[in-house]
Amino acid sequence: MIATSFDHPSQPSLTAAALLAFLALPAIAQEQNFTAGVDISDNSLSDADLFVTDTSVLDGNACIGNSCVENEVFDLESLAVFNDVTVSLEFKDSSGATFPDRDWRLRVNDVATLATGGIERFSIEDMSAGTIPFTLAGGAPENALWIDTDGSIGLGTSMPQGELHVVAPQPSLLLEDSSPAPGGWRLNGTSANFVVEQYPENTTPFFITKNAPHASLAISADGDIGMGTSTPEAPLEIVDASSFSFFRLTAAHAPVNRSVDVVFTQGPLGTGEFRYNIVDGDGPEMRLNADGDMVLDGTLTTAGSCSVGCDAVFDPSYPLPSIEEHHEQTLALGHLPNVGPTRDGEPWDVTDKMGRILNELEHAHLYIGQLDARLKAETSEKAAMARQIDTQAARINALMARLDALEARN
Repeated sequence: MIATSFDHPSQPSLTAAALLAFLALPAIAQEQNFTAGVDISDNSLSDADLFVTDTSVLDGNACIGNSCVENEVFDLESLAVFNDVTVSLEFKDSSGATFPDRDWRLRVNDVATLATGGIERFSIEDMSAGTIPFTLAGGAPENALWIDTDGSIGLGTSMPQGELHVVAPQPSLLLEDSSPAPGGWRLNGTSANFVVEQYPENTTPFFITKNAPHASLAISADGDIGMGTSTPEAPLEIVDASSFSFFRLTAAHAPVNRSVDVVFTQGPLGTGEFRYNIVDGDGPEMRLNADGDMVLDGTLTTAGSCSVGCDAVFDPSYPLPSIEEHHEQTLALGHLPNVGPTRDGEPWDVTDKMGRILNELEHAHLYIGQLDARLKAETSEKAAMARQIDTQAARINALMARLDALEARN
């Protein structure tokens, strides 16, 4: 082993020529101690001043870059310092095409000036693809990105309480479509509400206020929607923890009454009652109970169907049966011919039934007219007969008077 010490005050450093001569000695185990520092330099810019082909160990701090000085000061947290105008660090893989060989760079700040668009940043650059998938901008706040020991990610917090935990004065998540038709959605969550906002229109189609009750809105596995229940049993089920439940439909620009309430309540019978109420200060316009009884606070207008031909009986070509024929047919059927049977306990079409009743009523009016004509004719005949009888009685009385007079003379 050859040990050489350069520590003479008049020779604080070893010249490059001497060091190169020393390094050119036969390759035997060598150890060289430099106690006063070593400067290595030459005038060739094409060749490295120091090229080591074997394992190298540096026990201490290192400064790399043109801005390093001999009396560089290192803090306790820095083992190596890169001090230069450009301090990016490249990783070039020479493995070849049959192995993973992508080249990477740790980019620190841009070489362009701030005035020309240079960015203060720390980035990971995929040199092979020419992309920069990861960047930290200068001035990013404390804990801007934190990955915890269990893989949880914190944005703005070093103690993430979920797989992704975002902490900010008004945290939001923007989902923006990069396709030719731009747009997206923003999820905003504050201590007061949660909002789904359309971007960039800033409309808010979905809104949840703080302290909304449990299961305010739930969608089951089969697509049923529950309001007030997490287990809806219908396409839409609304549940209230009371004996009264309703939903309201509102037309905000209606000129007078703008809302209607659709209500289900226990009702006066306690068996359930459905109500329809236009919100105008009075009671419900319609009520339907569990027995099927309906109350309307108004009139009922139907489609006006009349399968038997309402008013058709007044057409001269209508085959109107005689009173006697209609009477015989009614007795044979056990019901009015055009009304049809109306059996107890069986459903029937109110609109059609009313039309049929109207048809039979029109028959009855025609028959009443016929009977009235008959009655008038008979009355006239009776009056004529009465006059004839009176005339005959007057003649008989005259003849009896004359007979009495003749008998009296004799």
